[in-house]
This record gives sequence, structure tokens and C-alpha cells, in this order.
Amino acid sequence: MTPEILLVDDNEEILAANRKYLTERGFLVTCANTGIKAITCINEKRFDCVVLDILLPDLDGFALCKAARTITDTPILFLSCLDEPDYKVKGLMSGADDYMTKPYSLKELAARILTLMRRTEHKGKPQADFYIDRDNRIVHLAEKNILLSQKEFDLFMLFFDNPDTVFSKQEILEKIWRSNAEIGVVAVWVLKLRRKLECAEDIVGRIESRYGIGYCLVPAKQPKQPKQHTAT
Repeated sequence: MTPEILLVDDNEEILAANRKYLTERGFLVTCANTGIKAITCINEKRFDCVVLDILLPDLDGFALCKAARTITDTPILFLSCLDEPDYKVKGLMSGADDYMTKPYSLKELAARILTLMRRTEHKGKPQADFYIDRDNRIVHLAEKNILLSQKEFDLFMLFFDNPDTVFSKQEILEKIWRSNAEIGVVAVWVLKLRRKLECAEDIVGRIESRYGIGYCLVPAKQPKQPKQHTAT
């Protein structure tokens, strides 16, 4: 079946270039240059992916993304000139699955669309799809995005990259805080991280205490490797 893509942008040159490139690669492309037109298209047809600009003439792209999420679970990719990290985080938290910035490579655009479509194909499987956005410190689950602070994320990746490895409080202090803190902060931050990751324990595992020794990540019984995602 030919994949159908919705491109939403008020720049006609960008729409034309994207449409031409994607059409030549076998996609069926629909274009919309306003948010209202985009919502109408999403209401009328099921798309395999939506590529969405933020700065539209009638609707804010973030609001449009949230509105679209009430209608469809189609993958949404933001394509915007807004490249500050806060915009990327806001885009992902508004319901988007990925975020690219302009200027961009048409080849990468097509690759990201295909990646999102492949991810969607597995949504019906028993184990939830997830990936780690290292740039924005977000753990993505099928139904939830977990935004971590810098220290929480560093601590999470230390455990996640070293499953079943026990780290003493002193080792954690040296690796995460470079010894520039009291050792008591380790237990506090591990507890905070545990609470945030409770909903993901059946996928990433659980951080457990080893009395008198330290902490380790005990992987889920059927761990799944995440897609390593980098927002550019």
C-alpha cells in the first residue's frame, strides 16, 4: 500500500520541494498551508505520517498538534526553523513523535518519516514501543513521555547502559557529581528517578538497592532495546 503523507507548511517553496522529493520516492503526498486545512485533512483521511510546521498563519503548531492527537495516533514530525531546545521539548510534549529543524536534508526527512512509520507498525504488539531521546532527556513510551532533569537523565543512563551492575554510592557520586556533592544526595536522586520511571518498569526494569553495597538496574524479564533518537 502506498504510504500517505500530510505536509503542513505556509511556505509554498518548501511544500513544493518536499512534495516533489517524497512523491519521487513512492509517497502519496497531500499539502496544507494552514492549520485549519490540516485539521480538515486529518478529519477526512487517515495518513501514515504528518509533517508539521510550527509557525502557521492561523494556528500555533503546538496547539494544532494537540488537536490532531484528539483525532488520530498518526506519527507527527515537526519540521521548524525554531531550533532552541525548549521548542523541541515543547513539540515532543505536545504529542509529536520527532522534531527536525530547518535547514534540513530531504534525504534525512524521508528517512525520519520511514522510521516513524515502522515504529507505528509495532504498536499492536504486547510490549510498548519506546526510545530514548538523549538530546532532550526524554524517555518515550507508547503512551507517555518522561522528561528527566540533567542529573536524573545522567543517572538513568548510567544504570541503563550497565544493567545488573551494582554501583556504590561513592562510585555514583564520582561519575554523576564528580565528587562535588555530599554522598547523601545519591539516595535522594535515586528515589526521584525511581518515582519517575515507575510506569516504565515493565520495559526498562527497576532500580533496586543492594543493602550495604549500592544500586543496580534489574532489567525487565523481556527487555527491549530502544531506538536511539537524536533530535537535530
